[in-house]
Amino acid sequence: MTRATPPGHSARSFELALPGILVGALRWSPADQGRAPSGRHLEILHGVTGNAMSWEGVGRSFAVDGWTVDALDLPGHGRTRWTDDSGRPLPDQESVGRDRYGLRQVGEIVARALRALPPIAPGAAGGRRGTGSDGAAAGGSLESGGGGASGGSFGAADGGAGAAPVLLGHSWGTGVAIMAVDAGAPVSRLILLEPPFMTPQQGSEMADSFAAELQPGLDLEAARTIARQAGDTGYALEARAHALVETSPLAADAISRGAPADPVALMVEWRTRHPDLPVDVIAGDPAAGGLIPAAMLRLLRLALGSSHVHELPGVGHSPNRDDLDRLLAVLREIVA
Repeated sequence: MTRATPPGHSARSFELALPGILVGALRWSPADQGRAPSGRHLEILHGVTGNAMSWEGVGRSFAVDGWTVDALDLPGHGRTRWTDDSGRPLPDQESVGRDRYGLRQVGEIVARALRALPPIAPGAAGGRRGTGSDGAAAGGSLESGGGGASGGSFGAADGGAGAAPVLLGHSWGTGVAIMAVDAGAPVSRLILLEPPFMTPQQGSEMADSFAAELQPGLDLEAARTIARQAGDTGYALEARAHALVETSPLAADAISRGAPADPVALMVEWRTRHPDLPVDVIAGDPAAGGLIPAAMLRLLRLALGSSHVHELPGVGHSPNRDDLDRLLAVLREIVA
């Protein structure tokens, strides 16, 4: 699938061919920013109606810091497509079952995708990846981004040969991230940005809101209008518009209505299985649209320790759009 990219886009585009799904992804490389690689690796998982493109600010900034950054288009979003037995995208992406968008199912896909991103030998031609450790074909050519990143191979020089990646999940992506860890994703640290502690009623209301936005035949200009009304400008507006056009209405509805009935119990149970993995939570301000209530923040401090819970007063649910500089400051503090 080919798509236009907003001005200023600096990542390289590639795809991972996994059983039953073709996963779109973007990579921001230190070399493309004129920086030496540090060997550190950040993986990013977006939220509902998001996409990899919406993380340009974080990806580019961390690449300048020497990190290799990969952001995935999660199922039902961006360039990711369900495929048939021969690996061809299904002609009707809305024909799959709603259960494919369950947290555990998507987490298993992400775990496979992360395992399919080993470094390849320097100088390998054509930007092709080898077979992932789970046996999935993980090849895909690299397309240069609008910011001038040239095509080429993913090699060790890109910084992919260091320790296991830091995994950053936003909103729905936080739940996907913890399920990916359960499924064996190689992760050295987990950062949960605005996990959505919502009631089932709030999830249903969100699904209704998405249904109103994701009308059949939604085109890019109409999506830009929606993004403008949400306060987006510049690159963020274009990335948001593309995300809306590319989001599966089925996915948005299934994810929103399928939110865990008791996210606290889910988190506590998960933590007992991974007591030694460093976990940090970044919370927006409920008064500005953040989805972590004050009472939940107190529980998170008790569970993780106060130093692992970071608040952004005055910032809403999507700090990557609302206040990138403050988000970057907190992220850099966490991984320092």
